Amino acid sequence: MTKKPLIYIFGHKNPDTDSICSAIAYAELKRVQGHQAKPFRLGKINKETEFVLNYFDLPVPDYLPTIRTQISDLDIDLVEHLSPQLSLRTAWDKIKSTNIKVAAVVDENETLQGIVTLSDITSRFMDILSNTEALKVTPLKNILKTLDAQLLAGSEKQFKPSGKAIIAAMTPDGMAPFIGQGDIVLVGNRKDSQLKSIEEGANCLIITCGGSVDEDVLRKAESNNCVIMRTVHDTYTVALLLNQSIPVEIVMAKDKLAVFHINDYIDEIKDEMLQSRHRAYPVVDNNNQVRGFITRYHLISKKDKQAILVDHNEASQSIDGLEQAQILEIIDHHRIGGIITGSPIYFKNEAVGSTATIVSGLYLDLKIEPPANIAGILCAAIISDTMHFKSPTSTGKDKYMADKMAKIAKLDLDAFSRQMLDNSSSIRSMGPEEILYYDFKEFFLNKHKVGIGQITSSNISELEAARQGLIHYLNDTLEKQDFHVLMMIISDPMREGSEILFAEKEKGIVSKAFNTDSADSSMFLEGVVSRKKQIVPFLNTVLQ
Repeated sequence: MTKKPLIYIFGHKNPDTDSICSAIAYAELKRVQGHQAKPFRLGKINKETEFVLNYFDLPVPDYLPTIRTQISDLDIDLVEHLSPQLSLRTAWDKIKSTNIKVAAVVDENETLQGIVTLSDITSRFMDILSNTEALKVTPLKNILKTLDAQLLAGSEKQFKPSGKAIIAAMTPDGMAPFIGQGDIVLVGNRKDSQLKSIEEGANCLIITCGGSVDEDVLRKAESNNCVIMRTVHDTYTVALLLNQSIPVEIVMAKDKLAVFHINDYIDEIKDEMLQSRHRAYPVVDNNNQVRGFITRYHLISKKDKQAILVDHNEASQSIDGLEQAQILEIIDHHRIGGIITGSPIYFKNEAVGSTATIVSGLYLDLKIEPPANIAGILCAAIISDTMHFKSPTSTGKDKYMADKMAKIAKLDLDAFSRQMLDNSSSIRSMGPEEILYYDFKEFFLNKHKVGIGQITSSNISELEAARQGLIHYLNDTLEKQDFHVLMMIISDPMREGSEILFAEKEKGIVSKAFNTDSADSSMFLEGVVSRKKQIVPFLNTVLQ
C-alpha cells in the first residue's frame, strides 16, 4: 500500500495563539479523517500561546524554516549495499538486477566507502594485467565462491598469494621458470604437476575439471602452507572466473565523489547534477549512511511538499519556499491576498473573528467531536483573537463556537479569559524587538510594504517605560528593512482601545489614515483593537 504523503499545516510568521492553535486543531481533524498531517510553526510562540499549550498539556509544534523540496521528499532509488570484500562476480549479479546499474560499497556500519557501476567492473575485466596486484588482496572465500570450489587443504590464514596466476600447461620439468614463490597455479589431475608446483613455492593450487588429488599431495601441501581447492570448471573457465573473484573495493570509485545529503534542497543540487555526466549520485544521512541514489529522472518527477495554510493567505506572511509547495487548502478569516495556486483548492474564508471559529465549525459540520484539549485550544484561540468578543471583528458565530468548545473542554469562559490575560499581558521583561514581533504581520498595500505588530497589555506604567525605546526601534527597523509604514498596536482591554506607536517614510500618513494628531509618533485610538478591520483598511485607503 502506498504511503500517504505528509501534509504540512501551519499558520503565519510571528505566530499568535489563533495561528498555532488552529494549525494543531486542523491537523488533528485531518488525522481523524485518515490523512498523515502534522502542525508546524513559522516562528517563536508568544507567552499567551505558551500558557494555552501548557494549560491543555499540548506540545509546541516543530519549527519549519522552509517548505522547499528536499531529497527526502523524493522516491529516490534504493540500491544494493555491497561490502568492500565482495567479489566482482557477486557484485555484477547484484548490480545487473537494478535499474540504475550502480551500487554503494559500505562498511560494517553501513557507512559509504565508495560506489561501483557495471562499467567499472567490465573495465576491470579488460585490464587483465592490473589484476595481479588485485589478487594479492582477494579473500580465499571469494575464489571458492566464484569457482564453486571445494577447499581440500589449507585455510584463509595460509592463503597469501603473490598475485600472479599461471596455467600449468607444460610438463613438470619445464614448470620451474614460470612458477614463483606465492603463485596461484591452475593444474589438472596430473600428480607430478601438482607436486612440482608445491615444490616451486606455489601458495595455491586450483585443481580444474574435478581432478583427483592424492593424500600424499595434500600432506605435502599442508607442510608447505599451500592451499589446494578443486572445482568442476575447466581450466579456461577458471582462468576467466578467477579475475571475477577480485574484491569490489579494488574497482570502486572512492575519491572526489559527488555525494548529496538526504536533506539537501533540490534547487541547490540540480545545477551540479545537470552539468555533470554521472548516472546517479549517492545520498547519505547525518551518519554518512547511504539512503539511496538520486538521478536526473527524480528532478523531472519530483513531488512537492503538500501544505495547508491556516490564519493567513498572503505569501509575504507565509513560509519560505511556498512557491515550491503544493497548496491543498487555505482556512482563513482575513482579506484575500495574492497567493497563486497551480490548481483549484479548498479555500474556506469567513468574515469571523478567528480562524479557530472556522476550524471549530468544520468539526461540527463533520459531526466529529474534538478531544477536550483540542476543544480547549480552539476556545482559547477564539477568546484571544476576538479579545474576549470585544473586537469589532467578533461575530455571533465566534461566541457560539467558543461556547460549544468550552462545553467540551469543561471551561469557564470568563475565568479562563482572565487567566490568559494575567499570564500574557506583561511587557516589562520584553525588549523592543520581542514586543514588535510578538504578533507581527507584513502587508503590501498598493505596493507599499507595511508592517504591523500587536500585543495586549493593560499595564500603563510598563507601556510608558517601553514607549521611547519602541519608537526608536520602529524608526530604525523602518529604514533597515525598507518599510513604508511600521506600526505597533498595544491593545488594552481595560481601556477598550489601543495605543498606536509608529514610524513612517512619508510624514502624515498615519495621522491622515485615522484623522488624529500624532506629533510624537504615538496615539491612543479608543475602541480600536482589530488590526484587520480597524487598522489595515484605513492605511490601505490612504496609501492608494
